[in-house]
Amino acid sequence: MDQHSNISEANSDNKKRNNSIHLLAQIFSDYLELKELLRIRGVCKDWKYASTEALARIETFQDEPWFLMYGEGSTCSLLSNEDKLYTLNIPEFEGATCVASNSGWLLLFRQGSIFFLCPFSRTRIDLPKFPLPELIDCSEYVAAFSSAPTSEDCTVAVINRWHEIALQLHLLRRSDQRWRVYECLCTIGDLSTIKFATYNYKEGAFQILDGFNGLITFDARTKRWRKHVENSSSVGKYLRCKICNNLSEKLGLEKNVCVSTCGTQISQCDGLDIVIQNENIQAAKGSQNCQVKGVWIQPKFFKMTHEHRW
Repeated sequence: MDQHSNISEANSDNKKRNNSIHLLAQIFSDYLELKELLRIRGVCKDWKYASTEALARIETFQDEPWFLMYGEGSTCSLLSNEDKLYTLNIPEFEGATCVASNSGWLLLFRQGSIFFLCPFSRTRIDLPKFPLPELIDCSEYVAAFSSAPTSEDCTVAVINRWHEIALQLHLLRRSDQRWRVYECLCTIGDLSTIKFATYNYKEGAFQILDGFNGLITFDARTKRWRKHVENSSSVGKYLRCKICNNLSEKLGLEKNVCVSTCGTQISQCDGLDIVIQNENIQAAKGSQNCQVKGVWIQPKFFKMTHEHRW
């Protein structure tokens, strides 16, 4: 009886201690900021669980995207929607270029490889080798994907103007092992410099925009292109665009720094998604340029329980 009693008391003490650790972890996580939440995940399972709950709360109340600046090795700067600035180390960004952002996932191109990345959890999903060994001029390439890369219906499109009278689209569906190429006759008059690509869930089509009134769509199901007439009423129903002001000041950048940004698509309940387009923020005139890159991203934490393959 004494031995049984001692075991029961020990189990009770362990349970109380574990509950205390878990409660303490939850309390601390409520007051920690994003960078600290990501760090404490490796302490123990209680800290990991508590930080996961806190990260989930960040996601729930964040309708506005954050801005992630990179281009200086693996060191990145993260600007929250409350203008708080964090410094993160993300090795996957070294030598990489982000070509698309949607729902917390980024599509990165680096030295001939193309992959999805959730930068907050460092979850990476590699895609089949891209037909081109490198993006010769990254500003001429835009991309979009239909859904999270973990979804069975995820489709990826990478678009560029390969000739002054033609567009080229590389398409990859989930489980495909090679990219398919589609071309469209499209003059500069039809579509100026390509600024952004997005996906219309209702239409099942990728949309390519030039930053003005030019819009061309590619139906991922029928493989048909469609040119939209400038200033037509059909253009206005697709997207709402958003502009961010004073980004360089919020990032604390010197006047000689120019930033090439990748935009994002923010889903809305009414079906009219909000879009932040790609842009180039120029350095002040007469200053020596220093080039960095950035991407708009929704703060979401995706962690796979096992290696996820395309």
